[in-house]
Amino acid sequence: MTELPTAPPPGYLEDAQGRLVPEKMVRPHELQRDALVRDLVGRIAGARDQMALLKRDLLADIAAHIQLVAEAYDVRITGTNGNVSLASYDGRLKVERDIAERVQIGEQIQAAEALIREILDEIADPTAKAIVDRAFRRNRKTGELSPARLIDLISVQLDDERWERAVAAIRDAIQTVGTVTYFRAYRRDQPDQPWQMIPLDFSAIAPAPPSSDAPAHDLAA
Repeated sequence: MTELPTAPPPGYLEDAQGRLVPEKMVRPHELQRDALVRDLVGRIAGARDQMALLKRDLLADIAAHIQLVAEAYDVRITGTNGNVSLASYDGRLKVERDIAERVQIGEQIQAAEALIREILDEIADPTAKAIVDRAFRRNRKTGELSPARLIDLISVQLDDERWERAVAAIRDAIQTVGTVTYFRAYRRDQPDQPWQMIPLDFSAIAPAPPSSDAPAHDLAA
């Protein structure tokens, strides 16, 4: 479960430098803000823990169903390999389990890029340079390369011994380090209508309408 910072002794707040400050010395709005933030983070962390429990149950329940079906064919299934799609009897609800490989780019990619840049310097082809630049463009947030773009790059055929070495280096650099499991739920009003995904992304979920017993100023906000 998610762990929150340890609370300071009663009557004190801990400041950003780790010093204990008596509450009576903290301005009222700062006390209110501190209490609000702690409450909000506690609720968000609790929701995250509930999501973790939900994912655990989804893994177990889908695996149990698959095993139940397999028993009809007198076979035992171990692990959770493979994707699966389960639909309700009326065709209006669906759950998908997708298992994807987690890939990382190893240090061999440095040798591959150096070889390819060396070739580009000799052929001076703007189109080829644009393709290579795209393949070696890093994500602005994570600084990581795209395995998909690198795989597209090595599909190019080039009659150069250095290119063959670069391709080998790229293949060695793309390493599978595990798997990640995704769950997606869908629904639709009629079986002949398109599926509508039920979002689990916090930012994609519309807030619930205000409660009918909420204060007037909350309803107007």
